[in-house]
Amino acid sequence: MRHRLLNLGLWPRMALAISVGFLALFIAFALLGERVLRDSASRLLEERLVIAQMAAGRIDGVLEQAISELQQARRFADFNPTDSNLVPEVTMIAYTYGRVGLFASGIAFLDARGHVVLSHPPGLYPSGADLSHLSHIAEALTSHEVTVSEPFRDPLKNRPVVAITVPVLDGGRFLGLLSGLIDLNSSAITAPLEQAAALGHTGHAILVDGDGRVLASTLGLPVLSPGEHATFYRRAVSEGRPVVETVPFELDLSGEPQGHPHVMAFAPLRLAPWGVAVGGDVGETFASVIRLRIGLALLSIAALSCIWGATLIGTRRLVRPVQRLTEAAQRIASGDLDTPLQAPEGGEIETMAAALERMRTLLLANIEELASWNQTLETRVAERTEELRRQQALTRQLLRRAITAQEEERARLSRELHDEIGQTLTAVQLSLDGLARALPAEEAQTRERLDRARRLTEHALADLRRVIAALRPGVLDQLGLLPALSWIADHTLRPLGMKVTIESDGLPKRLPGEIEIVLFRIAQEAMSNVARHSQANHLHIRLHRADGRIVMTLTDDGRGFDLSALADGPNHDRGLGLAGMQERASLAGGQVTIESAPGQGTTVQVVIPIAEVVNEVGGQREDSV
Repeated sequence: MRHRLLNLGLWPRMALAISVGFLALFIAFALLGERVLRDSASRLLEERLVIAQMAAGRIDGVLEQAISELQQARRFADFNPTDSNLVPEVTMIAYTYGRVGLFASGIAFLDARGHVVLSHPPGLYPSGADLSHLSHIAEALTSHEVTVSEPFRDPLKNRPVVAITVPVLDGGRFLGLLSGLIDLNSSAITAPLEQAAALGHTGHAILVDGDGRVLASTLGLPVLSPGEHATFYRRAVSEGRPVVETVPFELDLSGEPQGHPHVMAFAPLRLAPWGVAVGGDVGETFASVIRLRIGLALLSIAALSCIWGATLIGTRRLVRPVQRLTEAAQRIASGDLDTPLQAPEGGEIETMAAALERMRTLLLANIEELASWNQTLETRVAERTEELRRQQALTRQLLRRAITAQEEERARLSRELHDEIGQTLTAVQLSLDGLARALPAEEAQTRERLDRARRLTEHALADLRRVIAALRPGVLDQLGLLPALSWIADHTLRPLGMKVTIESDGLPKRLPGEIEIVLFRIAQEAMSNVARHSQANHLHIRLHRADGRIVMTLTDDGRGFDLSALADGPNHDRGLGLAGMQERASLAGGQVTIESAPGQGTTVQVVIPIAEVVNEVGGQREDSV
């Protein structure tokens, strides 16, 4: 990546740098704007929470007022259930019922056992009725403290109410209870919710109990039914602290699908285990923030784009003279010295252009002079190259003739030894056999001498055959290269107990005679070196054809040797043998590569190009012992 950037021109690099700078500036503006938007959203949520707390405070105020009214009524009448005259108590209950309006559903006076003494309006509870089985009455009878009941239906109008119950005490003596019923649908309860719900089309407020049930709602939900965010309400009431969260809508109402997210602010009440929740749709809640985000984004993009475009245009005009000068320098570098430079107007660029023009004229003169010298030099180099080529061709021809003469001389000696000395030794052997058969039985000493002479003749004849085979093995001429290599292994390595594996792949049945002779002699020299120096246990020979070449590889697992120390060491003759292998390979246009190291064996690879295949290609062949 860095290499690509360095290869860019001046204008692309400057444009890239300016673009990256403006992109970084845009990202900085975006991050700053996002931070401002998050602060706005946080303030919006805080406002929702304040609204919920205010509504909860107003409902707490209603409950406090109800408790205060009942306690004040106790001050203006004795409320002793044992008094025979209860006219003041009846008057005070009716006055409290009608003056405030909080207890529009009724007020009851109970004795210390929970039996109704008085109630208003008439018919709310029959006189003497036992209400001690009601949970809020039972709790007040036990605790002698103010209690707020769970919602229930009033016995007279069957409306949802809650009971505020205060104890009647006389100098520490418990006389009974005053219990007032507050209608949950009264304006004292619903007005704070309606004012808190004025947040938009989806804004709503709800009063819930500890089980998440509806006590009062601007959505028109039935009293004591599960709230639209019941799970959230139960958790918030149990935690007892103000909280704002985005929660899913849990009811399936028209215009408000189930699972749709709402932002709800919850504030608990102090006097009852209830809470007020205020909220609405996420999109509507954050609509102003979203509009502000879009406006900031469009304004930032438009402003930065204009500034970025103006900066690029100005930079382009500044860079253009440098680009023209660069193009002129590139023409000079590519060899166009005939086109004069047109200097830009003014400043350092004009000075640089003048210097380049002077350099162009000097280079043009020097190149013309060098061209004359190069022409002379090329002529001389061509003459010397042709002379060297002729010398190399002559040297190769002389080497080929020498080796050819050597092979012919080997063949001639092989024939003469076979035809003359071989025939003579065979005749001597036959004569000795005849003499041995003609001797009388009593000439045992003479017969023994004849047997020794016959054995010596057999040994001489066997040695002569080995010499004849070494000079020119008949198996090479008759069967080809692979049997000839196996024959060398049979007479050189295998008698020493060495395992020899010969493998061929993709070779023709017969190769051209010159190539077979070259490969055979190189393999013969290599096997001789293995037998004399390597101390190996295994030799692997592989011949294959690849890309128009014959490759022969000989690999042993012997002790190896140091190639660099070979010429100066005691195995100087071995070095001459390796050089001879290289000379033979070069006669066929090939080469020999030797790899070896002490203790790591030796690999000899011969590569000889072959122009065409004489016979069809055979399959793979492997010969191992």
